[in-house]
Amino acid sequence: MQVLKTPPQRLFHLAELRLRRQDIGETATWHLGVAGPRILYIHGFRGNHRGLLGIAGALPETRAIIPDLPGYSKTPPLGVEHDLEGYARWLIDFNGELGEVDLVVAHSFGTLVAAKALSLGWQPSKLTLINPISSVATGLGARLADHYYKLGAAQGSNLLSSQLVVRGMSVALAKTKRPGLRSFIHRQHSDNFSQFNQKRVVVEGYRAASGSSVLDMAQWIPSDTLLIAGDRDAVAPLESQRKLSAATGARLTILEGVGHLTHYERPSELAELLAEELRR
Repeated sequence: MQVLKTPPQRLFHLAELRLRRQDIGETATWHLGVAGPRILYIHGFRGNHRGLLGIAGALPETRAIIPDLPGYSKTPPLGVEHDLEGYARWLIDFNGELGEVDLVVAHSFGTLVAAKALSLGWQPSKLTLINPISSVATGLGARLADHYYKLGAAQGSNLLSSQLVVRGMSVALAKTKRPGLRSFIHRQHSDNFSQFNQKRVVVEGYRAASGSSVLDMAQWIPSDTLLIAGDRDAVAPLESQRKLSAATGARLTILEGVGHLTHYERPSELAELLAEELRR
């Protein structure tokens, strides 16, 4: 299976050129490719389909299906709370309407949604979790984030859409030393990180993301799942990834020199790993 080794910025650009929208029910859904194995991608917290285009674009011989999660970008909010159960039931229904896929790939918050769906009986044929949220954050950073979302939820506050905060987050998460790629990552976050439909979507989602971990749901993770971690990931630390692998029997692949933004910094390497999964 062909995997493109193009620089990340160009992978994203080429994928955008081939992207087409065909919604599944009320979910805004974006498609790439017309033949080959079908891969369903589930993006992370405060993101949208664009964040995973680099990986999908590096696999031209597959069919990518990338929905915007409910409440983000073009998909309307859920009629219930945006907690893990709400998102998990959405995923089960979405996959049911979409039909069988060959591989499900989830990143960050998407791994929590996938794990919760597994606990509710969802049975994907193959699953890959990229930068899974395998521990609950504690300490000063977690307290600051709690305070930020509490202040941002107040009526009249624009804090949740603050470009200054978004840039600070982006600077902290990006590990690449390549200036062009760092600038690209910052632009991506600036353009896409605040596309939530309502404040309640992001506030409820934060509560869900900060209060749970995939490790809490380890008993439902299939042992043939592939876990992919970055050795410099501050959001999902490597030690917690190792604990998740040990608890589930899932294989763990570690990418060196990268943190939580593997999908931006190493899309071709991720695509290689997904191609191997499809060949298994």
